[in-house]
Amino acid sequence: MSTPESHISTDIYQSLALIYDDVMSDIDYELWSNFIDAIIQNHNPDTYSILELACGTGSFAISLDELDCYNITATDLSQEMIDVARKKADYINATVDFKQMDFTRITIDQTYDVVLMLFDSINYLLSEKDIITVLQQIKPLLNRNGYFIFDFTTPSNSEKAEKLLNDKGLSHNNYQYIRKSKYDAIEGIHYNEFQIEKLDSNKNVAGEIYHEIHKQRVYTLAQMTSIVNQSDFKLVAKYDTFDLIEADDNSDRITMVLQ
Repeated sequence: MSTPESHISTDIYQSLALIYDDVMSDIDYELWSNFIDAIIQNHNPDTYSILELACGTGSFAISLDELDCYNITATDLSQEMIDVARKKADYINATVDFKQMDFTRITIDQTYDVVLMLFDSINYLLSEKDIITVLQQIKPLLNRNGYFIFDFTTPSNSEKAEKLLNDKGLSHNNYQYIRKSKYDAIEGIHYNEFQIEKLDSNKNVAGEIYHEIHKQRVYTLAQMTSIVNQSDFKLVAKYDTFDLIEADDNSDRITMVLQ
């Protein structure tokens, strides 16, 4: 006789760590790391030390580490994500130093040539004030002539991706997941809700059902530029998607370089 499953709401990226690499399996991390490396070499070719904020399960940091020219520290709020990242790094002998840390409460007391925050992590900050507060914490982390590089997604991206992100799948470790995506253009918020279920050998739900709701504010280029101009940073460059061409109002993803 089966027993009722327990439904558990978890903090973002807690239960998602179980399936994150499967959800992100279509991401070309080599392309991404080569793009960021090109930006770094263009603006600060003497870069050695890098800090990544909101690193997830470490796929980007590990890919960047394979270039064998940087000393990388990578951090994430979710201990579960960091645990997965460390296992992946150990498996291939990557030298990334993974640490648990909330990027809204930075506790690291050393400085770096470059600080990174990628894959629209900054979109999780829901107000201009929140972003400026984080920028104020990042500025002291940079060495002289250091750069902060981050990306964000725009309304154009959410309009295109809203329906595409409604999906479901089965992870390598036998978790079934369903993702529901909704973009509220009036509110300027993109919601992604995950339901994650562990399956037994007969493909029946076995145990808890986890729920996570992810909420991101979608910023225009003008809005993000205005926010940066209110900080102590100077906007050095803005790139379109994964190209070294200047971003504009039609860009889906924008990578900014600040100094």
